[in-house]
Amino acid sequence: MKEHKQMSESFALAVVLAIAGGFMDTYSYICRGGVFANAETGNIVLMAINMAGLNISKALHYLVPITAFAIGVVISEIIRLKNNEEGLFHWRQISLLLEIIALVICAFMPQSMNLMVNSLISFTCGTQVATFAKFHGYAMATTMCTGNLRSGTQSLCQYIIHKDRNMLTKSMTYYGCILFFVIGAIVGKYFCDIYNEKAILVASGMLVIAFALMFKDSNKN
Repeated sequence: MKEHKQMSESFALAVVLAIAGGFMDTYSYICRGGVFANAETGNIVLMAINMAGLNISKALHYLVPITAFAIGVVISEIIRLKNNEEGLFHWRQISLLLEIIALVICAFMPQSMNLMVNSLISFTCGTQVATFAKFHGYAMATTMCTGNLRSGTQSLCQYIIHKDRNMLTKSMTYYGCILFFVIGAIVGKYFCDIYNEKAILVASGMLVIAFALMFKDSNKN
């Protein structure tokens, strides 16, 4: 009997999620105070700088999105552990629904609530990076590019040295994910210029597409 798998590791899904990831980062930067909400390295550094300067209130300001990202990871893990795979939705689809709801809420928050908006985006990215950690058999992130750039470049070096075409395929997969992240950022700039705070609804729409894609099962073992 053939084993059914969700499309949670397909490159097609990675493309959609990477476009959404690039869009979210552009949105938080252009529309919500010039910050990058997808990855928390910058927030951690800024928190540390303010702690060093004894600016505790500002340090706590950066702690909020960091905590939101971690909560997203925790909730994703709880959903994974509690889901028995027999319901209407795959556990990854449930995580996507939470992401969609969070982004829709962001669209209707005023500029005075940018900290909360960026925290919700951080929550969404934490959920996404924990829920979708592997594509096409490779560990890969769709909300940030540093790890993908490293892995893609390492694989390219291995191809050049050993002429292993599998390494070339692996490298192009990582670079492809980065390319679609960039495309998402470009599309995000276009929509942010037109729709301002409401532009994030486009990213939520991309996640709806990802949610729908997961109904298509692969029969491959």
